[in-house]
Amino acid sequence: MTFSKLDKIEKKVLSIVDRLNTDNQLITIKDLFKLAKKELNFKDQEIDRAIWRLISKKYIADGTKLSKNTVLENENRQKLLKIVFDNPGIHNRQIRSEMEMGSYLTSWHLNMLKKFGFIWRKNVKNMHTYYPYLIDPQDEVLFRVLKDEKSFEINELIFNEEKITLQEICEKLDLDKNIVIDYVDHLKDAGLIDLKQVDGNKFYLGNFNRLKPFIEYWQEKDAEYENLLHLIYPEEPKEEVSEGQVEVKREYDYIGGNVRYKIAVQNNSQNSISNIRVMLTPVDQFTFKTDLKTIDALGPGESRGVDFILTPMTCGRSNVYGTVSYLNEKMAPSSITISPKMIWVKCPLVSSIKADMKELLEWQSELRSGTTSIPYKDISKKMAFDIVSNQISALDLAVVKTDLNFLKAIYSGVAKVTNSKIIVELETFDEIIKLSVWASDLKEVTGFMAYIKNMVNIALDMSSSIKLKEEKIEKQILNAFEFAERLNQLFDYCDTNWNLSDTIILLKEIVKRMERDFPSLPKKINHWIEDLQDYLTNDATLTDQSSIYIEYDVYDILQRVFDSIGSNLEMYKSAFHDDISTIQMIENKYQKLQNLIIDIEKKYSRRILVFLLIIESSSGLSLVQHNFAEKKLDPDLISGFLTAIQSFGMELTTAPTEMKKLAYKNFEIELNVGDYIRGALFLSGPCSNYLVKKLVDFINKFENTYEKPLKNWTGDISKLQGASELVKEFFE
Repeated sequence: MTFSKLDKIEKKVLSIVDRLNTDNQLITIKDLFKLAKKELNFKDQEIDRAIWRLISKKYIADGTKLSKNTVLENENRQKLLKIVFDNPGIHNRQIRSEMEMGSYLTSWHLNMLKKFGFIWRKNVKNMHTYYPYLIDPQDEVLFRVLKDEKSFEINELIFNEEKITLQEICEKLDLDKNIVIDYVDHLKDAGLIDLKQVDGNKFYLGNFNRLKPFIEYWQEKDAEYENLLHLIYPEEPKEEVSEGQVEVKREYDYIGGNVRYKIAVQNNSQNSISNIRVMLTPVDQFTFKTDLKTIDALGPGESRGVDFILTPMTCGRSNVYGTVSYLNEKMAPSSITISPKMIWVKCPLVSSIKADMKELLEWQSELRSGTTSIPYKDISKKMAFDIVSNQISALDLAVVKTDLNFLKAIYSGVAKVTNSKIIVELETFDEIIKLSVWASDLKEVTGFMAYIKNMVNIALDMSSSIKLKEEKIEKQILNAFEFAERLNQLFDYCDTNWNLSDTIILLKEIVKRMERDFPSLPKKINHWIEDLQDYLTNDATLTDQSSIYIEYDVYDILQRVFDSIGSNLEMYKSAFHDDISTIQMIENKYQKLQNLIIDIEKKYSRRILVFLLIIESSSGLSLVQHNFAEKKLDPDLISGFLTAIQSFGMELTTAPTEMKKLAYKNFEIELNVGDYIRGALFLSGPCSNYLVKKLVDFINKFENTYEKPLKNWTGDISKLQGASELVKEFFE
């Protein structure tokens, strides 16, 4: 499914809108009509109709600075749209939780997506649920019913069986009869199944025509989402690039596993040009044997083309451009820029289908093919075969045949979106791996081969490097664990406000280890040595505030060390999977370190908690106050302050604003907003991700628990009984 096509006048008007978007100008229908009337050579009535057709097709909207072509430039809206695509029927509270975004800002972005036709909304039980435009509203019931796991399981069973009775469903799924009846009734109401009587027995049968829109959506959604993002990065038009009387044209196609980039130089002048040099600018996505092609001379009216063979190193899109230089009739040098051409190498998603050898021969006769060679060194032939076969198997292709004597393998599958057949053949030779791919077209062959080559090259480089440095890698991992232990000891010192002299000694040791083993880590704790030495006396101890900030830095560094160990561990396992004892030892330590980091984040988070305040959004009334520390705060005063700050922010800008954090000296306030309430955590140090998530979850649970009184708020706080227990459940 695609958006409505535009006619010539609509495209011209939309180009004016895009220009206004670029200049960040507000689009009003009145001003747009005046501007189009001035710039376009069409009748007033035609322009007026084109504008209103663009509005009805949801390409433009009155009174905004956005259009359908620009609304997805915002990353939050891209993420929101992906969430709706992946979870059709999701309600706004779930979206807020996944985005960790407040109610107001979430609603703003959702309304923008809805306004320009990317999603539509349906109210279910007083909740806003959202669906992508790919789903027809009449099919909404399919997604709502099949969203339930048990409904999906029962529906799948019925479709897999030619016909099945109620009793057979109960037995196969081990479910009570009354429960199954309830589920199949919903499936019948949705039209997904039918109940028919055969020879006196009642059987359930699947209605494939009704299920078809559901299946097609899941097949198409990923490709459609990519197409939508492509609106933000449109391909360059195929117009000619010209300068003076010499023209340059460029185009590309797919050949084998490569891209053929064709450039034609045409001399439209009345004189000859000579010493023509066509040079491409290198890009990371492609490699090519030569970046320079030459043409001796072109007479008047002559043209000549040159081809560059680009080998994709990975999937994705890149602008390929370059320069054409030449000598004119006066032997003066001139040059023309080859405008960027967007080349997109797409990697198909595949699913496993095992074909027999006879079927493979039939498939190969129908499909297009490409072959590439991948060099390797410093590892055995068997290891090279294992590495490549593991990478191919990870793509969910089925193994048709493996020959371990000659180190060959054949795999088969189908592309999920196009449902076209795919074959991959692997052959291993001395220092060379031969890879052949068959697919429905050369574009698919190129994309798939680029993806496999990229993954294989990464794995080969990693394995070759690790084999030469096995002891060094293992030592790096173990040094990292020792470093983590010293950081944990520093955290314990801070947790107990330890002796200052011992703390400085430990800090110096940690800094030396960091410089030796982790030179790329940011030096976040170096300054603490100098800062603390100013307060050093015989019996001096760490202050609360110093301890808190050091703890925060320790947690951050520990997390980076954990990530580094994880990366090295994966490399080690990839190259030395037979070294089971070492891998198990490292994995055990790795798991313990993960548990330690989780525990440290919780300890730090509890230490910095000072005060929790929950405010009713519309009135600013304080609903819940909870002290975590001895400091006493006036909730009404704070509530008024936060409300005033929020209002002040709204006055400063017409765009939607939402305060997330306030900081003053050693004091921070973390805020989040729900449908009915605002939550504020008062902290004595930088907020952790743990507390951010806790606050979001608490607001959602609070609103679920007290939704009725909050929705029709009268100011009666007595209806919020048990709120203090909810605070303890989440924060103590």
